[in-house]
Amino acid sequence: MDHSRSSRFHAAWALSLGLGGVLSVVAQPGLADQATLEELRAQMQQMQRQIERLEREQRQSAQQREVAAAAPANVVTGGDMPGSFKLPGTETSVQIGGYVKFDAIYDLDQDLGDTLFVDGLDASDDSGDPSFRSHARQSRLYIKTSTPTALGDATTHIEGDFFGGGGNEVFSNSRGFRLRHAYGELAGLLAGQTWSNFMHFSAYPSTVDFDGPVGVSFIRQGQVRYTLPVGPGELSFAAENPEGTGYAESRDTAPDVTARYKWQGEAAAVEAGALLRRLETDDAAASSDDAATGYGLMLAGNVDVADSTRLMAGVLYGDGIGRYIYTANGSEDGDAIGAAYIDPDGRLETIEAYGFNTAVVQEWTPVFTSSLSYGLVHGDRPEDLFPTSTRTLQSIHFSHFYQWSDPVTLGFEVSHAYKELQNRDDADNTRLQFSAQYNF
Repeated sequence: MDHSRSSRFHAAWALSLGLGGVLSVVAQPGLADQATLEELRAQMQQMQRQIERLEREQRQSAQQREVAAAAPANVVTGGDMPGSFKLPGTETSVQIGGYVKFDAIYDLDQDLGDTLFVDGLDASDDSGDPSFRSHARQSRLYIKTSTPTALGDATTHIEGDFFGGGGNEVFSNSRGFRLRHAYGELAGLLAGQTWSNFMHFSAYPSTVDFDGPVGVSFIRQGQVRYTLPVGPGELSFAAENPEGTGYAESRDTAPDVTARYKWQGEAAAVEAGALLRRLETDDAAASSDDAATGYGLMLAGNVDVADSTRLMAGVLYGDGIGRYIYTANGSEDGDAIGAAYIDPDGRLETIEAYGFNTAVVQEWTPVFTSSLSYGLVHGDRPEDLFPTSTRTLQSIHFSHFYQWSDPVTLGFEVSHAYKELQNRDDADNTRLQFSAQYNF
């Protein structure tokens, strides 16, 4: 018996039972009054609706089986992530996305390039010559996947943009595609390249400029990380790629170890982190001690002070922290802050440094938002040994974003960069920037 005939049989059987019950009641003296008939009529109507529902479900089920039987093995279906699809013949969901971004930049004082790289200011240049440039290097592409397993969803993330090397502005403006993220994650274990575990996302504001404010922890690198829930938040530990900066012949002998605790509420968030690292050098000048230990501490958070206003702030401090504070990377010639230096006695000495940033974000309407952010970095290289080394960097970004349509956002920003050397020479630059970002 096929499914349609079976459903008709069950429906007729149920209806006959109902009719039989009604007739038997009516045939009994004293029971066929008006109230009883109305009650039985209501029961029959309810039974009829149930029969119709059963028949409808039977038809839908049969149609689904027919479609499944007719579908080829390589059919593409919707995935488990928003905007994703499943690879044919698998349970892996794939999501492809990114954006195209155009930037137009006008520097009033010094040409700092495609980003507001504050440490690139030349303290010996006070000519104040303006310059203009435009590019689309921030354009980005990513691929994400999610595959269900007995341990939970196994996810991957591969992402890149065009801030790699190569290219020129003479002929084709070609730019190299570079790797930003490439990692996998399952059951709290992450392996690959992504943002450092020693970063404070809760205090990182959006800016039109690609780099954003100084004084934040900003770095991507290879790592192995494990995250587990602790109390109302989550705790994560990571062993990350090391790289000594600020001195010659650096040698990496152990991973940088980081830890971070994060709590996220409906109207506030708090993050705290710690960093421990080993610095060594093979330079012959380090005749007394060629190794040093560096460390760093981080605290950051944000809070909604009104329905449309958010405040955020973060602070970083360390000895030998170096490149973990944005724009404190350092170089072998000692012109930037760096993590360490070799003193006249042949010892590798760590450099004390700190960073601070704060911002206020105001949502004027659902499609128009502004933010005002400030950042500062300070490093303590000895002035007598490195008079032209960076002492202080500061940045201010006054940013505005208008969501022209769902996938298109227009931006405008006024930013200011300031640099001071250990000998107190300084330089600054004001930048105007417009952007158009098309998401997909």
